[in-house]
This record gives sequence, C-alpha cells and structure tokens, in this order.
Amino acid sequence: PVPDLPGKSTFFVGSTDEFIEKRRQGLQQFLEKVVQNVVLLSDSRLHLFLQSQLSVPEIEACVQGQGPQTVTDAILHYAMSNCGWVQEEESRP
Repeated sequence: PVPDLPGKSTFFVGSTDEFIEKRRQGLQQFLEKVVQNVVLLSDSRLHLFLQSQLSVPEIEACVQGQGPQTVTDAILHYAMSNCGWVQEEESRP
C-alpha cells in the first residue's frame, strides 16, 4: 500500500510559512516511507517521477515502451543534463 499524502487543508489556522513548513515535513515523511518500501522502490514510474522532468502521461508512455526513450535513457538524460553533460539536441527533420 502507498502511504497517505499529508493533507492540503484550506482551513489552516496560522501563518502561511508555518503551513508550508508543516506540509514540507509531511511530504518529506511521505517520501521517506515510499523509498523504504521495496515494492514501490522497484517501480519504474517512481524512478521516472523522482529522476526526470517527464509529465505523468510521458512517464506512462515511457514505462509502456511507447515513448521516444527507455526508462533508463530518460533518467540518464535528465541526470546528465543537470550536470551539464548533455548538449542541446539537434533539430530533427
């Protein structure tokens, strides 16, 4: 089972900064629980979500083999682009 996300209460009493910090802490705890779950940690969708800039539809297409890249290629491309190792892609006809 996937852990519950922290709530996004619209009726928060207190400062915006306090709400943001509590939400950040809740999201951090959620992510820590997710990455400690072996089944979730082995899911390609999770890796693409955490290690690429692909949208949810692009992630689904990639996992199903319908995208222009494999899961590994998408992750490596993003990692290398963050390190400045990827040059701008040439325009394709």
